[in-house]
Amino acid sequence: MNEEKYRIMIVDDEKEVVEGVLASLESLTDYHYEAFDDPYRALQHFLKKPCHLILTDVSMPHIDGFELMKRMKNKRPSCDFVLLTAYKSVEIVTRARRLGAAYIFYKPIDLEGLVTAIKTMHKRYLYWLDRLSEVS
Repeated sequence: MNEEKYRIMIVDDEKEVVEGVLASLESLTDYHYEAFDDPYRALQHFLKKPCHLILTDVSMPHIDGFELMKRMKNKRPSCDFVLLTAYKSVEIVTRARRLGAAYIFYKPIDLEGLVTAIKTMHKRYLYWLDRLSEVS
């Protein structure tokens, strides 16, 4: 099996949110995280070194989480997304599903639920990686 490190990116325009989520997840899990408070910098980094999972805020200036998701999925269609938002609306849920987001978490974030979601997506990633190795 490919032992490539499972990489997770956190993107939110609020630096305090990024730092808080990063610190919490690093203390609760042993995954590799990269955190950005600027979606453009996150996108540029992703284009050079794609991640497996992106945790992104929906409402950000200049480039929102949906646009970020579209651009990143163009580069790596298998990348999973978890959307983080303070707003509960049918439109957000509909767009998230249509674009292929795995989960939506509302702020304040349920960290236990988020950790469970991350572990579930990592297991799914490993499952499909094994299936690919069987056919290669």
